[in-house]
Amino acid sequence: MNPIDATTKALFAQAYILGGSPCSGKSTIAERLSQEFQLAYYKVDDHERAHSARCSPERHPVMHRLKGMSWEEIWMRPVPEQVEEEFAYYRERFAMIVQDLQAFDPEKPLILEGAAYLPELLEQSGANPQRVIFLVPSREFQYEYYRQRPWIHGILKECKDPSQAFDNWMMRDHLFGQSILAQARARKYAMLLVDGTLTLQKQYEWVKANFGLD
Repeated sequence: MNPIDATTKALFAQAYILGGSPCSGKSTIAERLSQEFQLAYYKVDDHERAHSARCSPERHPVMHRLKGMSWEEIWMRPVPEQVEEEFAYYRERFAMIVQDLQAFDPEKPLILEGAAYLPELLEQSGANPQRVIFLVPSREFQYEYYRQRPWIHGILKECKDPSQAFDNWMMRDHLFGQSILAQARARKYAMLLVDGTLTLQKQYEWVKANFGLD
């Protein structure tokens, strides 16, 4: 990760940050918070194509390699390899996120959301621990609800064994999420395991309370 200047550290220090893994409600909650509390909103997923276009083989070897792979090649690799590369991918990408954030006013409230906000990176960036939350779904919850997303079927159709590709994908995300929880726990960041016990409304209220926004 590139060194972060004082202005960007100030931005991270005042920002509300929702990290975690897919299918945990992060985006829905972040969008609601931005509307209710008039927070500027930076959603990492909205910038994925732009970041992919900017990556270079010298500075971003993992990003560059992955963008040239087919879905078959991505999802049919050994799952531990996929998990390792997911962390490497986000470490490489973080400098691009930091560059994007320089366009925001560090004096104004901001919410940051996405799986790219690894606990290790936030610790280095000066994030306020009281304004960091990680949401991670249980394996069963993720498997049930992720398969309901219509766009994933177009991806799986490009794989020779769609069922195995989906199982590998879900296991990658599950193991990634477990590693995120371990990192967050070690740094005493707030975290919530999303397993369906709480409604989305209750999750939202929990996040607000932990951010001190209630």
